[in-house]
Amino acid sequence: MSRDARGGRHGGMTPVRNVLDQVLAGLKLEERFKSAGATELWGEVVGPEVARRTVPSGVRGGELLVEVEGAVWMGHLAVLRQGILDDLNGRLPEDARLSSIRLVPMRRRKEETI
Repeated sequence: MSRDARGGRHGGMTPVRNVLDQVLAGLKLEERFKSAGATELWGEVVGPEVARRTVPSGVRGGELLVEVEGAVWMGHLAVLRQGILDDLNGRLPEDARLSSIRLVPMRRRKEETI
């Protein structure tokens, strides 16, 4: 196996597999999928009444984004937020734990999204 002037086995080129492994590791997909489990657990943790008035939109940077219907429910959940966070984190794998929950006004009524 000859080496070129740059010293590489493949003419100085990096194998595609190595590049893909680096890209996928950089995307942290495994961590994101584990954290996204929080959106699936949301309804179980908060119960059906709250679940009907909220939509967990996703996780970014360890923060769960939750759309909330109305100011009254926003205030109610703001009070309960830490307990909900603790409950979710107790059900998630250690490497997928959330750092916070961000409550935002619902963009449109849930009935419109169905």
